[in-house]
Amino acid sequence: MDPTFFLYVSSSESDGEEKIVRRQLREKSNPLALPNTAFLKRFRLTKEAFEFFLQEINLTKSDTKAVPPVLQLAATLSLLASGGYQHSVGSDYLIGMGQSTVSKLTSHVLKEMERKLCPQLIRFAPEDSLSCKEWFVEQYKIPGVIGCVDGTHIGFQKPTANEHMYFNRKGYQSINAMVVCDHTYKILAINCQYGGAAHDSFIWKHSDQRRVLEERFQDNMQDNSRLLGDSGYPLEPWCITPYRNALNGSSESIFNDIQGKMHY
Repeated sequence: MDPTFFLYVSSSESDGEEKIVRRQLREKSNPLALPNTAFLKRFRLTKEAFEFFLQEINLTKSDTKAVPPVLQLAATLSLLASGGYQHSVGSDYLIGMGQSTVSKLTSHVLKEMERKLCPQLIRFAPEDSLSCKEWFVEQYKIPGVIGCVDGTHIGFQKPTANEHMYFNRKGYQSINAMVVCDHTYKILAINCQYGGAAHDSFIWKHSDQRRVLEERFQDNMQDNSRLLGDSGYPLEPWCITPYRNALNGSSESIFNDIQGKMHY
């Protein structure tokens, strides 16, 4: 192990000397040198996917220009994958950054990912969902299914303003994110604009995805493009939900079992 690492983690010297050590660590660091298994565990991406993201994002020089783009992306993915703190991520021997630097560069990288990658990789296009429809028919004999919709709560520290809008029914502050995915678990749409106090049905009612499906149905009543939702969503021609209060052994109960397998 490089003695610089031990100097960094145990040093009680000045901030200036710590910055020098961090810079030395960064100059020697190469996350892509990790074995494939360790790399996937650390960053939740294969090396091929990492290099694709690095090329597509094409990080430009900013106030974090002292940090190579490969380490900017590595620090951001490490923070997202671990759910840890900026200080602990920055102190990692592969990263070698102060907390303030991690904060700046992760904000920069996430904005670049949203601007350049999301429009390219996250697309809700019912007209291109033939393979998904065919898969659901083959597996479960229900036609027209182009994906599944559900909400997931993403917890975070209590906000200083409008706290009540983020306090969810489970007793903590969160964002209620609506996610739509297809049969391959590919994310087709994400809506993260509402706090945890908002119900799934409210977010669905005001979503672009519901509007698109409703318009398609109104333009062509024979259009059989629909999503699967749980009991938190309303039953609509473009959203299939379980029967409520179905009796055990009834056809409704059997449908609910099938619908549940499709949805999860």
